[in-house]
Amino acid sequence: MPVLANKKVCVFCGSNAGADSETRQVLKNLAEYLVKNDDTLVYGGGRLGLMGMLYEDVSKRNGKVIGIIPEILEDHAIEPVGQTELIHVSDMSDRKKRMIELSDCFVVFPGGLGTMEEFFQTYSWFQLGIVQKPIILVNIDGYYNDLINFLKHSAETGFMPKENVDALIIGDDLPDLFSKASEFKYVKANKWRN
Repeated sequence: MPVLANKKVCVFCGSNAGADSETRQVLKNLAEYLVKNDDTLVYGGGRLGLMGMLYEDVSKRNGKVIGIIPEILEDHAIEPVGQTELIHVSDMSDRKKRMIELSDCFVVFPGGLGTMEEFFQTYSWFQLGIVQKPIILVNIDGYYNDLINFLKHSAETGFMPKENVDALIIGDDLPDLFSKASEFKYVKANKWRN
């Protein structure tokens, strides 16, 4: 099975831990995968919630990490250890922009409003052709089912190309998701159909 190796993998996930223990286990599996394949974790630089857990799991395995933290969240930043680089930016917009620019692939774990903001900016830029890299939705226990249904409905009602919905890599099996991401080829859909 093909793997995504020696890449910068951006992970969007919650700054809260959430209530689902399976999500935390899949997050540990992700950390293991990234280190095993010599990938660099790119993430929001926080030490709380799923973000902090992922950082801890990658750094304790001596994995490579780039954290990007805006001024407003400095109090929640990690203390860089090992192969960790912490980039300080002025605001949330700069954070998202830097994460997007640095990364070869995007992985969206369960999270709240911040995670959705990161996903939708990346996905909107994907639709415009600014981002031409794979986007993975890790749909643990159907967490993203309603979002997926919304996106399908948006396509069915003519507000976005169906090809952009189909381009998302969705599932909960990490090796399968990364195998699909390694074979991803960007095709720009015609957003301007009317």
